[in-house]
Amino acid sequence: MQTIGGGLLDENVTDWPGVVLDTETTGVSVITDRIVELGAIFCQHGAVVDVRKMRLDPQVPIPEGASAVHGIRDQHVRGKPTFSQIAERFLEYLTGRSRGEVLPWLCGYNAVEFDVPLINAELARAGLCVQLDVGQIIDPITFVRWHLRHLRSRSLKSACEHFGVPLQNAHSALADAEATLGLMRAMLDRRYMPTRIGDILSEQARLAKIMKDEWDRWSYWLYRDREDGSLRFGAGSHCGQPVSDVSSDYIESLLRKVPDLPEDVRATLRSLAA
Repeated sequence: MQTIGGGLLDENVTDWPGVVLDTETTGVSVITDRIVELGAIFCQHGAVVDVRKMRLDPQVPIPEGASAVHGIRDQHVRGKPTFSQIAERFLEYLTGRSRGEVLPWLCGYNAVEFDVPLINAELARAGLCVQLDVGQIIDPITFVRWHLRHLRSRSLKSACEHFGVPLQNAHSALADAEATLGLMRAMLDRRYMPTRIGDILSEQARLAKIMKDEWDRWSYWLYRDREDGSLRFGAGSHCGQPVSDVSSDYIESLLRKVPDLPEDVRATLRSLAA
C-alpha cells in the first residue's frame, strides 16, 4: 500500500508547493458516506496558483439532511463522473505529478478526522492501493482547538470569524478550501502554528495527544489553560472561564442537574468546590 502526504519536511510551508482540499458528502460517516463535491486550492510560495472544483455522482441518493447543509441534490450530480472515474487524476494533483512538481504538502480543516479517512475509503472502493497518510496532513483545526478552546464553536466558520478571514458560500468545497488557506495564513502570521512543514506536523501530533488525554478524562467539560495549566470550563454558560472563578453554587447545580457528568469531572469539581 502506497501512502502520500507531507511535502518536504525541512521547508517552510510558505516556500513549498501545497494543496488545500475540502469535500462535501452524503453524510458524516467516513466509512459508508460518499463524496459529492471536491474542492482544491493549489499554492506555491504562499500564493494561489490554481483552483479546482468538481461535483461527483455518489451512486447513492443524497439525504435531505446533507442537502440542507451544502445545497447539493441528486439532480445536481446526475451525469457527473463517479469518484472511481476521477480517482487517478485526483491523485496526480495530490502528488504534484499533474503540475510537474515535487510532492506538495496537503492541508484541510478537520481533514485528519473526516475528509482524509473518507477520501481513503473512496480510494479503496475505487480499487487503488494508495492512501493519504493522516499523520502527514496539516490540519488547522488542531491549532484552533488548542489556542481557541474557549470558543463555544471551533467550526471553520467560527475560526474564520475570530481571525477576520472571509468565508463566503460556506459548505461549498472550494469556498471552504479557500477559507482554510486564509485561516492557515492568519495562524502562521500570529505564530499559532510553526512555519516549517515538519514542525507543523510534529506539533500538531503533540497537541492532539494532549487534547485526547484531556477528552478521555474530562470529555468536553474541562480543559487545562494553555498558559498556566489551571482548569477551565470547556462547556456550559461559563465556557472558557477558570473553574476557580465560578461560584460553588454553579458547580453544585451542575453536579445535580447533569446526571451523565463523567465521574472524573464530578470528582475534580467536588474537590475544587470543597
